[in-house]
Amino acid sequence: MPPTRNTLWDPPFPFPQGARDLPPRGCLAATPALLASLQRAAPEPLESQTSVFMMGGTSILRGKDHFLAGPVLGAPMAVMALEILLGGGAESVLFAGFAGSLVGELKCGDLFVPSSALSSEGSSAHYPSAMLPDPSLHGRLAGALCGEGAPSRGAVWSTDAPFREVREVRDAFRARGAIAVEMVVSALFAAAGFREKAFAAALLITDEFLPDGGWREGFRDPGFRKGLSALSEGIWRAFV
Repeated sequence: MPPTRNTLWDPPFPFPQGARDLPPRGCLAATPALLASLQRAAPEPLESQTSVFMMGGTSILRGKDHFLAGPVLGAPMAVMALEILLGGGAESVLFAGFAGSLVGELKCGDLFVPSSALSSEGSSAHYPSAMLPDPSLHGRLAGALCGEGAPSRGAVWSTDAPFREVREVRDAFRARGAIAVEMVVSALFAAAGFREKAFAAALLITDEFLPDGGWREGFRDPGFRKGLSALSEGIWRAFV
């Protein structure tokens, strides 16, 4: 039997069997740690693990009403995964990721719900759409995380080159309104907007660029575990 071809795409490429007939709502997680934490916090058992890509790397966990997919690394992989999820029936997707703080107000363990994105990655240019979240879903996500004091105004800067986040580049993006940096959100905003699907993102701050030019890694910070739990529990509440 020939594979199903997804007509969202031009040309309509073969569609992975494991991603068909998804529930309409779900989350895309950036890392294995986020994937595991979101699975534990999910409002229903998420099992039936299948692969997004034919060669593996990103999995889908399904429930009756929700799905969970991940991990994804970098904008190309994240957008390919999102395309497949949308082609499989997803209508409303939330992204959970890690980010570095560009401003003193955001500390390791804090949460951030970006209201826009700035891009220096290569995928968003292929999706002519504003790099913005869906307003309704963004508002519900911000409301679900407001008890954690998560800011929901401000841009995130997405880059393909984390080892080239040098001071002059950081300063330039900070001047344009970026308060955090990661690798994929601008591309996901653009792709979801282009496909006219609801999408929003929540980020856990895991490191900080310091005013003196230094850098602080926060995965061992006491606030990391608390922030991870708060993000994982709050993100599902946005679907209620």
